Amino acid sequence: MKKLPMIAAAFGAATLIAAPSFAQDAGAEAPEEGAATEAAPAPEAAPATIDTDGDGTMDAWDQRGDGKPDSWDTDGDGAPDAFDQDGDGAPDPK
Repeated sequence: MKKLPMIAAAFGAATLIAAPSFAQDAGAEAPEEGAATEAAPAPEAAPATIDTDGDGTMDAWDQRGDGKPDSWDTDGDGAPDAFDQDGDGAPDPK
């Protein structure tokens, strides 16, 4: 029985087992200084906030993206509680 084919088979098997760990380590290098990095895709933007009464506190949201407020925080808790369902730019009566 020849030992060379068994040694070659063992070496080949060890290489196949170790190959994934080598592939993972190859991509873990730090980028070069000054190299351009790709920006991650920006998450979907939150609705724009609007200061409708001029007091410096954002109290309305433009959820439709048309530049007009369509939901308001009338009690100051930071959550909308008045809405514009008819699209006239003013809170709907309750």
